[in-house]
Amino acid sequence: MDIYRVTKDSPQWQHKVYEYARTDAFVFGQGIPIEAEYSHDEPIDEDYKAVIIVDNGKPVAGCRITFPADDIGKIGRVCVTREYQKSGIGTLLIGEAEKWILERDVSRIVINSQDRAQGFYEKVGYELVPGVDPHPFESRLSTAYDDIPRDYVPKKNPLGFSCVLVEKKIS
Repeated sequence: MDIYRVTKDSPQWQHKVYEYARTDAFVFGQGIPIEAEYSHDEPIDEDYKAVIIVDNGKPVAGCRITFPADDIGKIGRVCVTREYQKSGIGTLLIGEAEKWILERDVSRIVINSQDRAQGFYEKVGYELVPGVDPHPFESRLSTAYDDIPRDYVPKKNPLGFSCVLVEKKIS
């Protein structure tokens, strides 16, 4: 297994590994239309960070890292190819992303997750943040974390899942 930290300046093939893992996991694995999966992506900029895992030359997993606030790291678009799901690769991927995030001074790590993956994140130390809309974490927060309203009620989307926010507080 090879683990890479991908930035804007990484070799193009590493960016393609992440795209492959996303396409396999979300488009083929969950039936998410490719337009829906990629239409909200931001252009690759100076702050781009992703972690990918490759096994014997095959794309296996990936995730994005962003910092929506100075003291918050976010792991997003976590994907493991169908062949490697339930093999422990997701736990390895989250651990590697956390290591990179913890190189900065953060007080928490958040993940905007499909509700059906909540149990996995709880197993790796995250807790559900009830009542918080995860969508503001998709970009830089314009408000303090503690000022975010706590009245969000997740609703299933046409793809059959809702989004929730899970977090790990850093002591």
